[in-house]
Amino acid sequence: MNIYRSFYYLKQLALNITSLKGLSSLLSSFGALWLCIVISDRFFKDTQLPTLIQNYRWVFFLSGGLIALYICRPILRVTEKLKDHDVAISIAIGNIFSFEGAVIVGSNTTFDTHISRNLISEKSVQGQFTKQYYGDAILLDKELDAELNGTPCEELPRRRVGKTKRYPIGQVVRLNPKKRTGYFVAIANINEHGVAEGTFEDLLQSLGQLWVFIGQRGLKEPLVIPVLGSGFTRLKQGRQLIMQEIIKSFIAACSEKTFCENLTIVLNGDDVLKHQIDFVALGNYLNHVCLYADFAMNNSDRIGTAAN
Repeated sequence: MNIYRSFYYLKQLALNITSLKGLSSLLSSFGALWLCIVISDRFFKDTQLPTLIQNYRWVFFLSGGLIALYICRPILRVTEKLKDHDVAISIAIGNIFSFEGAVIVGSNTTFDTHISRNLISEKSVQGQFTKQYYGDAILLDKELDAELNGTPCEELPRRRVGKTKRYPIGQVVRLNPKKRTGYFVAIANINEHGVAEGTFEDLLQSLGQLWVFIGQRGLKEPLVIPVLGSGFTRLKQGRQLIMQEIIKSFIAACSEKTFCENLTIVLNGDDVLKHQIDFVALGNYLNHVCLYADFAMNNSDRIGTAAN
């Protein structure tokens, strides 16, 4: 269990224990154990079992506490299988780079890579991906330029922070550093001051383009995606809504073809606590949409668009 999951687990466990759920779990566990004792005293009173239980009553209290802890344990991952498809969708808490699969990285339309206070934050998924798999942005820039060579773009004025070639919203670049696939998808513009500017509509468009790209050029490997747009893109929509749209968009794309067997949406434990994300509600939502997915079969115009 990595540090992200451990911190969330311990903090959420403490909250559960000190809440009404903790008291309810404790009473339930002791009630179940007491029922076992009453049954043993009623049906096995002529044996050594009642005496043995009496002599080891400390086990009763320890067992009750451990059972209550188990009931209060936080949920770290929920997984549901998509109806009539060999595809599973998961929502998990942890460090995105600790999960197996191709990492989807939210980027910008100029594919700026320089890690600094005024451009790409080292705390962002892109910043972490760059440091972990490239060390710095020099090699990353070379690979991005090679992949984007020949792609239509808009030339921006040179008086700006960052690069001057702007590509369309939804442009995707596939990279393979250190045998780890990364899909950089442009979800927002960066203004002349280096500030990301994105909209919810841009995000939805980017998701649709992303699934099309992976369906055409991907390797059918597991996909790992963060909550795109929830950080430095400054979308006003909450994380739960963004995750729901990611799920719906992915399910709609699966109506055309199966391009991976597992999609994992990764949440940071701090974000779950800070923004009071209802992980149980998300699990219930995932279960519902996977069970009652309405696929728009043979309708290529709706790739990556949730079916009604």
